[in-house]
Amino acid sequence: MSGNMTLNMTQTPSASVSLKTNPLLAQWLRFEANGSVTVFTGKAELGQGILHALKLMAAHELELPMAQVQIQAANTQHSPDEGMTSGSLSVQDSGMAIRQACAHAAQLVKTHGFASYADLRSIVDPKLPVDVSVAPKSTALNMTDGRDDIAALVQGEPIFLHDLGINVDLTPIKNLWHGRMVRGPGLRSSLQVESWAGALAALPAGVQAFRDGSLVGVLASTEELAEQAVNKLQRLLKWDVEELPACREGGVDLFEVAPAMDSQVFHEAGQLPEENQDTKFYEAIYFRPALHHGSMGPSVAMAVWASSEAGGGLKVWSHSQGIFPLRKDLALAFGVEERQIEVQHMRGAGCYGHNGADDVAYDAAWLAKQVPGQCVRVQWTREEEMQQSPLAPAMRVKLQATVQQHELLTWQHDVWSQGHSSRPGRAPTPAFKDSWLTSQNFPVLEPINVAAVAGAGAERNAIPPYRSSHVKVNAHRLLGLPFRTSALRSLGAHANVFASESFLDEIAHDQGIDPVAIRISKLIDLRAKAVVQTLADQINWLERRQSLAQKEGWGLGIAYARYKGKGAYCAVAAEVEVTHQVNVHRLWVVADIGEIIQADGAVSQLEGGAIQSTSWALKEQAHWDSNNITSIDWDAYPILRFSEVPDVDVHLMPGNSQNDKSLNSPLGAGEATQGPTTAAIANAVFHAVGVRVRQLPLTPDNLAKAALG
Repeated sequence: MSGNMTLNMTQTPSASVSLKTNPLLAQWLRFEANGSVTVFTGKAELGQGILHALKLMAAHELELPMAQVQIQAANTQHSPDEGMTSGSLSVQDSGMAIRQACAHAAQLVKTHGFASYADLRSIVDPKLPVDVSVAPKSTALNMTDGRDDIAALVQGEPIFLHDLGINVDLTPIKNLWHGRMVRGPGLRSSLQVESWAGALAALPAGVQAFRDGSLVGVLASTEELAEQAVNKLQRLLKWDVEELPACREGGVDLFEVAPAMDSQVFHEAGQLPEENQDTKFYEAIYFRPALHHGSMGPSVAMAVWASSEAGGGLKVWSHSQGIFPLRKDLALAFGVEERQIEVQHMRGAGCYGHNGADDVAYDAAWLAKQVPGQCVRVQWTREEEMQQSPLAPAMRVKLQATVQQHELLTWQHDVWSQGHSSRPGRAPTPAFKDSWLTSQNFPVLEPINVAAVAGAGAERNAIPPYRSSHVKVNAHRLLGLPFRTSALRSLGAHANVFASESFLDEIAHDQGIDPVAIRISKLIDLRAKAVVQTLADQINWLERRQSLAQKEGWGLGIAYARYKGKGAYCAVAAEVEVTHQVNVHRLWVVADIGEIIQADGAVSQLEGGAIQSTSWALKEQAHWDSNNITSIDWDAYPILRFSEVPDVDVHLMPGNSQNDKSLNSPLGAGEATQGPTTAAIANAVFHAVGVRVRQLPLTPDNLAKAALG
């Protein structure tokens, strides 16, 4: 280390959470002999293009061509621990940390007059903290370099974990075992152990079967042979099945049958005003059913345990959203130290939430433990993916408000829901569903909600953005239900924004106020007002709405939300035609996401979220009978078809203000459109046919039921 470089400088706190927990320069950057720089991140590439965005930010700060910057997929051996890739936080957390580290590295090169970053290899101490006092560049606005993974995606190159047996370097894996799990006939099934011996004896040669408690799996040399063995065992094994609660329509009455409920005041502000004869009371109840992730590719993982002679460590390849929490729970499940486990992230089917990736990683590791030194690949079936991975919980929202002379006096929001997180890494025992079946008697974990400071779970976006004398939010968490629920894109924000924006629309209609006007008059945040007004101006709101009103069954609706109350600002307008069903023809999105790192990527995120939300609004709803989840394929769980996808126009508000530096912080785009899109569609349906549908999805049956009152 050069004598004129300060190693232990006092650092001012960084705005990046990731940099606070991973403060060393070597945790983020490695300087190569050829002058290129390797960047490390703990965030997972889920198809959202985050690795490309982070690479762009690094290249910008380092003043290097993109070809001289490499970024490594997340790995527990060399990546910074950044927890989960969730909450639209990757740019804010990982991106800001990488930007700061690169700014520091660039300053070191300039300060010492080095020719390239290769000169830093021998002089930068591994314990050198990132100097957060170095000012990064003021902007990385609208970088347009194309993603280097697009060609591979279009040409079908084997870059996904689903393409295994291949190694991460894409070479064939020799002696690969294919594993499959044997499931009982119910969502909660217990094996009748006395049926095991006879079933095991009936298996063909070349198949190995293993059992621990009620957990059963097979290994075979081919997937076909493994599937045949599973089918035979499912016919021969006997199970006890726990009966599921008899619920209607995706769980609309779950709050009535839940064994327990934890109720608390989530938020209260302001003073209760006095009412008089001019005060009008409003009340409405809204419902969002349980949803599936519906990933196009079922979850998959590969694992290998080293032999005891080689140290007995475990390596897992996973498309998890959190490799470090996954490692923590694998260590708990198998009773080993975390340092004995390596988790390598590889791309899988996009999910935006807690699907089956972590669970199948446990399955692969459990089966691999039976054959030390052998690679085991486990891929769930479509049926397993729909039945075994967590659901997004059904949600019931009750809203009450009082209005006097067009002013909101009171606003009360009650939300009933199971918890929105069953992710690994949060409890002293493992979160894998299959680990609960073993003889180790790990407890079945109750879904929790994310802490309010991290954006909340069921209560996310339950606090309204509109001016009111008194606001109260009550949270009611349903406990003891047999459904494992967890995070799906936007968590509770989808249902809460659908409810609150529909409710405000109802109030506006009854009060004779235009839907745009009421929002602008009640919003406090100037950036929020600007987003709504910009959308209204862009689509000629009043003229378009009046024109559509002349066409039978056509309508225009609007909705707004700021994601988590502190993220991106987003307003959506929807143009629909209601015939025997709801047809969404156009969506307009205006978003303020702060600093725009790459416009194309941000637009893709907002557009994709709007399309997914349209599918939730029109079609999606999980179903079950007395034993098991029955929405196990695309017939039973329809999603939006390509022919039904609306035109989506996205406009980004200009970030990077030189007058107000607070506008420069990136706010995240991945989940901003979920709530406003569904609410805008529902409001457009009311404008089209005068029917207020408060129960999702907006199917013909629910339309008819709402029309009958």
